[in-house]
Amino acid sequence: MKGIRRLGIVLLVLLAGLFSTAQILFAQQEHGGKEHAGAAPVQPAAPAPVPSGAPTPETVLLDDDLPANSKEEGNWVWDTSTVASGLKSHGHPPAKGLQSHGFATGEPITLSANGMLSQQVWLDPADPPKGLMLKFKTAAGDEVGVYWEGEETVFNPGEEEELWYYGYLPELGKWSPLEVLVEDLALEEEKITGISFTTFDGKALWDKTVLTQAPPAEELEAFPETPTLAPTAPSPEE
Repeated sequence: MKGIRRLGIVLLVLLAGLFSTAQILFAQQEHGGKEHAGAAPVQPAAPAPVPSGAPTPETVLLDDDLPANSKEEGNWVWDTSTVASGLKSHGHPPAKGLQSHGFATGEPITLSANGMLSQQVWLDPADPPKGLMLKFKTAAGDEVGVYWEGEETVFNPGEEEELWYYGYLPELGKWSPLEVLVEDLALEEEKITGISFTTFDGKALWDKTVLTQAPPAEELEAFPETPTLAPTAPSPEE
């Protein structure tokens, strides 16, 4: 009798243990299948911040081909042997003195207030120019120019021209960006209807022209602190 009683007690203990385990499993299933009352809903992860060094958007004004409905001005020469972007660069036949080519836009281009114009250029080391100039024609009919020279002064504008000195010529035989702040030319929010590319002597090739956002203030050391208006040629009376 004692053996039977002991066996009955063991069976009861085992059954109680199985029942408790079943209750725990059932409760876990109920908890996992339903959202806990009062719990905050899971929020989607916030997008990763854009790195400070990420490239800024740019508007391509010229690369490989003229913009739609634009008109060539001057003697254009397209070159496929020396390029910085795309398939072609452009220039004009090398010659002594001032030589220029350009285009009139089909639609006016608005220059943003915080904008920067960037122009890729290559100077022929076998026939280097003494000066480079970019000119921008506005919808009002005005022209504003910016130029770079070597040791020799070669640009002598007329009294009515707005032509700003922007520094020394870039290195020969390599593509370099000529970067001009829109603010320095006082063309913020102005519409331009044409761009011209000028050399004094020698040969230069021009490639991609873009309008992009100006760099932060702490990175502006590379730009002229105060671009200077080119001196005008003296009048005969002087």
